[in-house]
Amino acid sequence: MLPPLSFKADSVRFFVPPGDTGRLLKLPWHVHLEGWDTEKVRLIPVKSGLSRHIVRFPDVDGRRYAVKETSGENARREFELYGELQKKGLPTLEAVGVVLRDEGVTLVDTGVARLRQQRDTGYLVTRLMENVLPDSYLFRRAFTEDNRVTIWDAVIHLFVRLHAEGIYWGDASLANMLVHFSSEIVPGLGRRKRLEAVLADAETVEIRPSLTTSLRLADVEFFLESMLWMDADLRASGMVRDPVVTQKDQKYIRTTYLERFEIAQEMRTFELLTSIDVDARLGSFDVRGYSHLLLKHIQEHRWYLGERLKREIALADAAQDWYQTIFSPVCRIFSDEGLLEFFPEATAASLYVRVMEHKYFMSERERKDVGLAPALEDYVQRFARHGRWQLVVRSIVQALASLFESDERTPSTSALS
Repeated sequence: MLPPLSFKADSVRFFVPPGDTGRLLKLPWHVHLEGWDTEKVRLIPVKSGLSRHIVRFPDVDGRRYAVKETSGENARREFELYGELQKKGLPTLEAVGVVLRDEGVTLVDTGVARLRQQRDTGYLVTRLMENVLPDSYLFRRAFTEDNRVTIWDAVIHLFVRLHAEGIYWGDASLANMLVHFSSEIVPGLGRRKRLEAVLADAETVEIRPSLTTSLRLADVEFFLESMLWMDADLRASGMVRDPVVTQKDQKYIRTTYLERFEIAQEMRTFELLTSIDVDARLGSFDVRGYSHLLLKHIQEHRWYLGERLKREIALADAAQDWYQTIFSPVCRIFSDEGLLEFFPEATAASLYVRVMEHKYFMSERERKDVGLAPALEDYVQRFARHGRWQLVVRSIVQALASLFESDERTPSTSALS
């Protein structure tokens, strides 16, 4: 729903929050965007992607906006779509409101009669996102294979999130995305910086109960085609010499997207069975099968609870107890000791599974339960990103030992076999 009409001046109507109305009234809405004079309007020199519509970026009293000129109907529809996307927690622009300018009445010939129709120009107003990397800059310097993978991973993550919520984009391209560094909360571990892709043009978005495989893949294929157009434009301009999207890149995007969408579906199934919000409480899974391994661990915990309480325990109840008494305390230790520093790409769920798998294989090799603390120490020693792990691993081991090693709830070696 649009905000209520906040002001009307001659032929211009403002459907924006009260806190923005005063600022937006200072802009020359009686003039089309291409005619906005930089002497009268403080415009921010933001490089935007190719668009069917004119977009300007005014700074009014320290508040920055993006203004897109379109029809009144399109502006209203896109505002509402942004609202729906935000309700679903998807990465997209924050829509402020809509400004409409009446353009008078025109006669429309329907073939049967000539009808009078009111015309208007619509302006969609959104907040200007900070710290955005223009698409052309992403490929300008030091474009190594690691850079490619980081960018593709951000794009793939956006596709997976949209498609898992039944969102068909229809016009996916880097020109219709914003890419920026965001501060991400990693449940159970702390915060980290990561490159995030944001949907920045919702004009063609369709929200459905679910998407067919063909529609999902059509979005991905359209993106790849748009990258080939961008590749040709950047090389023709001399901005880059080497291809920005190779056959290897295309294969990586297709293959990784299919794998991560399958992982997302596993996560949803896990949530239905356990009533645990994965994104909020565990951190997303990053490998196929992790949900099955955690479910197996929870099933074993369910058996333990049933034996202790002498009654049948519901899976969802066992999952909550497992989260509170095992998973969360372990991850709290990980967080307190800064383990995310050594495994910057991990989530709490993935790190937990990896350590528990490592514990299982160590125990198999040594033919005894080696214990969680020694398994973690060995895992960090083998796989930490850098060699400073010795400074903290001892305190982690001691904390884990005090938490579990004398407790019969100690996660067993068989749970993740």
